[in-house]
Amino acid sequence: MVVAAAGTIIEWYDFSLFIYIAPVLTRVFFGGDGHSLILTFGIFAAGFLFRPIGAIFFGHLGDRIGRKSTLVISAGLMAISMFGVAITPNEATIGIWAGVALFVFRCLAGFAVGAEYTGILVFLLESAPANRRGFATSWAAANSEVGALLAVGVAAFFSATLAPAQLDSWGWRITFVVGGLLAAVMIPLRSLLEETTVFERVKANEEIVKSPVIDVLKRQPKAVLLAFLISTVGSVSYFLNIGYVPTFLDSVVHMSQTNALSLGTLAAFIVIGVTPVIGYLSDRVGRKPTMMVIAAVLVTCTIPFFAMLGGGSTSMVLMGTIALAIPAASWSAVAASAVPEQFAAVGRFAGMAIGYNIATTLFGGLSPLIATLLIDATGWSLAPAAYSTVVALVVLPILLLMRETAGRPLPDRV
Repeated sequence: MVVAAAGTIIEWYDFSLFIYIAPVLTRVFFGGDGHSLILTFGIFAAGFLFRPIGAIFFGHLGDRIGRKSTLVISAGLMAISMFGVAITPNEATIGIWAGVALFVFRCLAGFAVGAEYTGILVFLLESAPANRRGFATSWAAANSEVGALLAVGVAAFFSATLAPAQLDSWGWRITFVVGGLLAAVMIPLRSLLEETTVFERVKANEEIVKSPVIDVLKRQPKAVLLAFLISTVGSVSYFLNIGYVPTFLDSVVHMSQTNALSLGTLAAFIVIGVTPVIGYLSDRVGRKPTMMVIAAVLVTCTIPFFAMLGGGSTSMVLMGTIALAIPAASWSAVAASAVPEQFAAVGRFAGMAIGYNIATTLFGGLSPLIATLLIDATGWSLAPAAYSTVVALVVLPILLLMRETAGRPLPDRV
């Protein structure tokens, strides 16, 4: 379970790193002129478009050949994508083909993570006792923060220690090599995992279906819809309230890149401590009550918290960064168990992969791009916060449809 939970570090290191060093990538691959930051975030979003494709492919594998083997394959593809970005020549060397290569490797990464987070959550859920599922799966969400923390820490270190010319020339490449090594190490570690007893039982009872994706859409459409809606709130709140904040401080508030990344690092430490606590709390009081409180905070406080980022003083910016991160991370902590618990074992991997990854594509990968476009179009620095608030408000009624699952047995088949 420790090895499985640690796997989320890879995925979130990769995607968080891309956001944190977006200004550098913009200069390296697109010259850094005009609206080239939009091109960088456009490629970031394009990678997410391949998540649903990967979700269908790996969702099928996860419910056919097992959770473990699927996670081994995805780790290998993640390693290839990150090493590929690290060795891609810049625009000055190969012109437009630099941006094309970046696009291709981001799409490969998006395809690979169609299995990552969802597969890890399913593995942890099926391996944990019924009264500890929220706590166990929350470690995957916490480790996503570890991945983000590692990304912002590595980015901040090279930003602070290298001259801008060195950072643009070769420093940024090392950050992707680190991610590639993390993914490569996970391949043998995941090979040593034991398959979950739930999957082995389903296999022994000959309940594995020929087409898991089609079967789950037919038999469990409500669960797929809930997975999509719950993940929508989590995606927008995570990518805007946590991942986008350093870029916002750099490009909108005009704080130095080093200070912006340092604030993100400190906030991540706090979030890592909060996440398993919220997961444990959801085991005690239930998923629905916990999520209702978090949703209320997201709806009422996101705009005021974002306003604190432009407050002027470092302490005000720090408090705003932390205040935005905690409810976003808390939602992810509860959703980590609440989403896979909506499914029966047969179709759980495929159903969660589809619902989660479509939501992450539409409302996660596109969020930084939408935030940048909204600010450019309106001139209002709080436009990203308003967008996040509206999404949370619209999706809030889903909590009435969700069944309470904390501590309750989960079926193998519907």
